Amino acid sequence: MERKKTVLSKFFDIVNGLENVVLAVMVIGMVVTILLQIIGRIIGHPFAWTEETSRYLFLWMMFVALAAGFNQAESSRVTLLVMVGPKWLKKFSEILYAVVVVAFFGFMVVWGIEVVRQQIMMREMGTALQIPMYVIGICVPVSGILGIIGVVQSFLEYHGNVAIPERQKEDKKDTEERGEE
Repeated sequence: MERKKTVLSKFFDIVNGLENVVLAVMVIGMVVTILLQIIGRIIGHPFAWTEETSRYLFLWMMFVALAAGFNQAESSRVTLLVMVGPKWLKKFSEILYAVVVVAFFGFMVVWGIEVVRQQIMMREMGTALQIPMYVIGICVPVSGILGIIGVVQSFLEYHGNVAIPERQKEDKKDTEERGEE
């Protein structure tokens, strides 16, 4: 589906670009760290910090990737229930989808901030790296905010991707019938 440009398109482009940069840095960092871990074990002197570093990079990568999956309505959805359900469910499925997903990401933001507050208050530190754990924990509320932005982008710029498959087929059939007349 083609992207529909909106007033917020430049903002979405910046957010998507930042997500891509963060994801690339995390993947490259994980590859380098894990290679160092392997080399260290082969030579008999494993680095103490590599396991923890790769775990933290993985957490950041997964949470940012979770949010990025919603930018173009690329996230997985349970469409089977909608297709076999009553007509009213089909009619409101897109709105229900948005409400549930935004509520989930809102939950991530609210409780993620609470976890970060606790990490700051307890002065929790990483074992090997001795970095503040809120640096890692902040990935949860950040990804929640990015996810909400992604859902808004999906509905504004990729609305057709949000529709359930059966509805997309009906829309395509209607378009073809109008084109033939």
